[in-house]
Amino acid sequence: MFVEELIRVLRIFSDTLKTMKSLDIHDLKAILDITVLLTHKQDLELSKIGEVNIKLHRDLIGKIKTCTIKRDIDIWYASFSVEINDSLPEKTVIKSAVGIDVGINPLVALSNGEKKKPPKYLLQSEHKLAKEQRKLSRKQIGSHNRNKQRIKVAKVHRHIRQQRADFHQNLSKKLVEKYDFIAFEDLKIKNMMRNHHLAKSISDVSWNMLQSFTTYKAEWAGKVVTFVNPKNTSQECSSCGKIVRKILNIKIHQCPYCGLVLDRHVNAAINILNRGMKKVGLGYTDLMPVRGLAQDKPMTQEAHDFSRG
Repeated sequence: MFVEELIRVLRIFSDTLKTMKSLDIHDLKAILDITVLLTHKQDLELSKIGEVNIKLHRDLIGKIKTCTIKRDIDIWYASFSVEINDSLPEKTVIKSAVGIDVGINPLVALSNGEKKKPPKYLLQSEHKLAKEQRKLSRKQIGSHNRNKQRIKVAKVHRHIRQQRADFHQNLSKKLVEKYDFIAFEDLKIKNMMRNHHLAKSISDVSWNMLQSFTTYKAEWAGKVVTFVNPKNTSQECSSCGKIVRKILNIKIHQCPYCGLVLDRHVNAAINILNRGMKKVGLGYTDLMPVRGLAQDKPMTQEAHDFSRG
């Protein structure tokens, strides 16, 4: 087995890891500055350690610079950092643009009226997680049974984390494939987590994960992602620009100045798009915001053909 073999060879090699004395050999996450060689037998050969069997997920392109060995409960990963000569893609002509308002429900609202509900993976697994945690609390501290139960609890957390990451990978991929320009709010998520009434829900939807996935995918695709000041994006009318105050449980934006009636999240998304395009010097779109609630068939909001600056 890969795990047992890796633990064995790392223990042999532990005398040379003097800078890692504070790390437990079972929780090793360190960058090994050693020669790495992938053999034709799907083995990973680490100098001063030896060969270990691996499952190679994809062919490596470029020159290997570092290898990171990481343990996730009962699974070991070898991550490679490689140097490649490829440059970023050519600048894309912006033909489609979207502003995205992130929230708890809906998870995202787009400036064209589309919405995406949150999957709530933590809520779905909450009963199972609580059950395993109760079992853990009954185990004697320091016992072998407690350690086994601790691993079971950790596996439930890992399952939730992987579900959430998979969802955001798919959603960010669809956004980058469909739009050339994407604008998000520059939220201070750590500060928002101080609200104990919303912290659990904010953690479950994981806005930062969606934004980071979308950003790096867009960069490799030659698309543009920008972040704007979130102040008053929900209060400002996307049609006339007046401030219309409303509390969180009010879901409809009704402007007394120009008569615009719109879902508050879509209104915010349109403001985010306009601020984003203004920030990068693209100007505003000529399309008027959607009037009324989000339609069954979402409107498509596109910008003129701009070159990325």
